[in-house]
Amino acid sequence: MVDEFLTADRSKTLTRLLYVDIALAVAVALLALPGILGEFEKYVVTLLVIAAVLGGVGGAALAAVRRRRESARKLCIATGVVLILASLPLVAILVGLLTGVLGVGILVVTFAPEREPR
Repeated sequence: MVDEFLTADRSKTLTRLLYVDIALAVAVALLALPGILGEFEKYVVTLLVIAAVLGGVGGAALAAVRRRRESARKLCIATGVVLILASLPLVAILVGLLTGVLGVGILVVTFAPEREPR
């Protein structure tokens, strides 16, 4: 079943999308820096928790896809859902829009049937 889900094209696409997820997690953590330094203190914890969750679930999914584990599909679904949910508190900034779009993209790639080669 893993071979059916993780074809070469799907694995390549998911790997790229999951790297973008990790980059967004780093960006969200960097957005928390002004709060750590004294401004916007009430948003620091929210941003750091979101960054940790995005990085954690994205990293786990990336490792599963790269190692072709059976848990790869479930972790990709979880990553897509977490990205969509994380976009809600981040909607006031551009990263919120990007996380939502990325989450939908990961879910589309995960659930889309594989195309037949021509």
